[in-house]
Amino acid sequence: MYKKVLSAIGISATLYLSVASPVSAHYVPSFGSCLNPQWTRTQVNYNANPQNGVIGVGSFAGTDSIYESNGNVMQCLCTDTGAGYQTNWMNAAGMSQGEIDSYKAQGWIYYPYGQDWGLSKAPYLAQNISYACTACTPTPTPNVSVTPTVTPTVTPTPTVTTTPGPTATQTPGPSATPTSAVGAASANNLASTGSSLLIYGSLLAGAVSLILGVLLRKLNTK
Repeated sequence: MYKKVLSAIGISATLYLSVASPVSAHYVPSFGSCLNPQWTRTQVNYNANPQNGVIGVGSFAGTDSIYESNGNVMQCLCTDTGAGYQTNWMNAAGMSQGEIDSYKAQGWIYYPYGQDWGLSKAPYLAQNISYACTACTPTPTPNVSVTPTVTPTVTPTPTVTTTPGPTATQTPGPSATPTSAVGAASANNLASTGSSLLIYGSLLAGAVSLILGVLLRKLNTK
């Protein structure tokens, strides 16, 4: 009886090891989380059209970031609706068919042509994890239009022209007839000449009167 029990234990152990050994040969790398990536980001794709694919799910518009480490890839797709998809791509190069089947049994998706998904030319095992994300759509860089500087037009200050009033026409008074200097001199000469003649005439008359007086006296004496 003991031999049967030991034999059953041995068979069970052999079966267990035959199943577990493929998984232990290739450990699952620590992919981490798209909410706090620890790997090196190698690519970012922004698509407004549903061109970012999630294996086994579909294509979505959003931001698709790729992180890599030792041949393994973590794809982080944040859709425009806020739904996130983390796809862990484990490089399956060198795995046996038994190991691949073991991972497929755990929910991994086997894809033999990684280059079809923008990965290395090698087979991959993919696993999808859903998460919630925000700020999926990048803020577009605005096109800055340079507005030309407007040169202000200076309106010149109008020059005020003073309108002169009516010109007063001076009416000349009666013209005084100017006396010429020659006429004035002639008048003065005439005046001077008249005065001299009067004086000479008076003296002459006096002398004549005196002589006549003397003659008359002599005649009366005789």
